[in-house]
Amino acid sequence: MADRPNVLLVISDQQRPDTMGFRGETPCRTPHLDGLARDGTSFDRAMTPCPLCLPARASLFTGLYPHENDMLDNQTSSLTECQLLDLFRANGYEVSYAGKWHMGHDNIGRFTDRDAGDSTRDYSAWCREQGLVDGWTFNDPRVRTHRTPSMSTPVALPLDMPPQKTNDAYIADFAIEQLRTRDVTRPFFQVCAFNGPHPPFMIPEPYFSMYDPADVVEPRNFGPQPGEPEVNRTSYYRRLFLDHGVDFDVWRKSFAVYWGFCSLIDDQLGRVLSELDRQGITDDTIILFLSDHGENLGAHGLWHKMVAYEDSIRVPMVWRWPGGLPSGMRTDAPVSLIDVAPTLAGLCGLEARKDWRGLDLSSGMPPSDRPLFALHRPLGDWMGAESWRMIEIDRMKLVWHKGGAQELYDLRADPFETDNLAAGDRSQERVAVMMEHLIAQMSACNDPLTETAMAGAA
Repeated sequence: MADRPNVLLVISDQQRPDTMGFRGETPCRTPHLDGLARDGTSFDRAMTPCPLCLPARASLFTGLYPHENDMLDNQTSSLTECQLLDLFRANGYEVSYAGKWHMGHDNIGRFTDRDAGDSTRDYSAWCREQGLVDGWTFNDPRVRTHRTPSMSTPVALPLDMPPQKTNDAYIADFAIEQLRTRDVTRPFFQVCAFNGPHPPFMIPEPYFSMYDPADVVEPRNFGPQPGEPEVNRTSYYRRLFLDHGVDFDVWRKSFAVYWGFCSLIDDQLGRVLSELDRQGITDDTIILFLSDHGENLGAHGLWHKMVAYEDSIRVPMVWRWPGGLPSGMRTDAPVSLIDVAPTLAGLCGLEARKDWRGLDLSSGMPPSDRPLFALHRPLGDWMGAESWRMIEIDRMKLVWHKGGAQELYDLRADPFETDNLAAGDRSQERVAVMMEHLIAQMSACNDPLTETAMAGAA
């Protein structure tokens, strides 16, 4: 085991934990990810601090909640300090980044030694130069809504392109090249950040037809649920759900192709891992695979993410480092992306920053009653939503909406969150206790909505 281990951080985008094959929850197959879990530590209950790309990534790379960095806007926010990468560079690591950055325009070079593969325009031009269709499928109007803003829909279509030319293969190519051309006199911190399986669901064969839609089982929380807050009914993403259809049969292909997309990502992960094997440095490298947030896929009658439900807020998280982390361990300890920065620092013998909010998981697993906190702020009035805050303690989850609505779920008895215990007078005492915990957490991290929550709880 190396004294100064390398780090390989692999990030997928919008991947649900139930797509990890070793969990056996869906037919989705992920042999390379399964191998990491077999040799490492996997977390069944990992959570994102915010179920939206930019804020989630900002928390991952800074060790702070997104409101502390003013990183809540998916379009205009920009990192001015990247605490995790800055720490590793300051301690002699070569930091290389391949793929999706999404934390500001033209600032990635301030925090890395090398970067490539972030520009989707460059990728589209690369496709044109080779006589290929545009592999950046967001540009295809067939998979975008007619509504404003025009976002991707659950429509699934085949992509007429070899798998090795897809955007995620393109990103893996950059990561492999960076590993091959690294400064061998220094330890490395390598990031490989894929854009998939974020929709649109346009992927090539054999992945497009890899899974049979007939094998898709309708989830218990598909469609609107009793006791839902008004913001679900007014949400832009409810409209996109309704546009696609309330009959689950029209969603089956979307699920099947989403699984195929996850298998495509897994194969690209395997290519990157093979490069570590080729260089003989796998066991000298901390490998971490995770996603920034999940995907609703019609759960609660919603499309995309940005809500506090399990489908949106849970993420895959698998660590591997022989001798430094337990092998073959699968745990339901409550952890968050906010824990990544202090844990990587701890594993590499670096001094964690005092302002980091997370825990160093290398020093031990947190107790089952550790509070987990998450938040979200709407991107504009067009969303038809409002800011919310969430706290989970020992499988009891409270969601507080800025307008005053509350949701309470007992995740042990109701893992699909179909019974809102806060709807009615059944659990007001439990709601009050959970609100106290939530307000304490908000106050501790200087949440700007603390006083609003306190006034609502009074």
